[in-house]
Amino acid sequence: MSLQFNRTRRFCAAMMLVAVPLAIGCGSIGKKRDTDSDFLKPLASATPDVAKSKRQPMPSERSLCMQTAKTVASKGHAAEAVKLYEHVEQLDPAGEPLDAELAPLYADLGNHDAAIQRYKRIVQRSPDDSDLSNNFAWTLMESGRFDQAFAEATRGLQNDAGNRRLQSTLAMTHYRKGDSAAALRHFSEALGESAAHHNLAVLEIDAGNVDSARAHLQQAMQSAPPDAQTETFVAALDTAASKL
Repeated sequence: MSLQFNRTRRFCAAMMLVAVPLAIGCGSIGKKRDTDSDFLKPLASATPDVAKSKRQPMPSERSLCMQTAKTVASKGHAAEAVKLYEHVEQLDPAGEPLDAELAPLYADLGNHDAAIQRYKRIVQRSPDDSDLSNNFAWTLMESGRFDQAFAEATRGLQNDAGNRRLQSTLAMTHYRKGDSAAALRHFSEALGESAAHHNLAVLEIDAGNVDSARAHLQQAMQSAPPDAQTETFVAALDTAASKL
């Protein structure tokens, strides 16, 4: 086994330990050995299957770190996963870049420039992928690049007319830019009028615009049969407003 491979295994193992707590030893708590004679049992010879497994080739450095990165990312540890994926790319500079893995992780960490660079390359390779287009448009919106977000979401809708996620992202981009009327229009196209007013009410509450939120909730109740959840929401909003 090469020295470089040992270094890689140590690197991947170290990253895994940072992200995933060890549970070694927990399974033995409270357990008692049946008999002391367990210590005297002779070791059995390796079965053919075990012997065969021992002859399996060791995983490559790249595959080892890739698998570790996927595990770490699935646990929600974006920063550690990014380091591992970047290390994989360093192990094979001429290989395919891990844009699809790194773009959303960069976005989660707020590194929008790096995420956008990766998304641009993925979109060029898969221009008809609606989910990819939506994620790219959302990242552009989060970074404040509203015109580019509009363009990407609109391009995605041209390929997949009526896609609710893209329509909602377009609505959110209009809202972030300060155009509530356009946001309402696109939310309505995606979700219906009542749900659109509900969404805008939640956004307005988050922005501290209580009066606007109440108005949207009242319109939601007028555009659809009132339900208990909406009425409770309105009552709670009125109570909060009275305490301001």
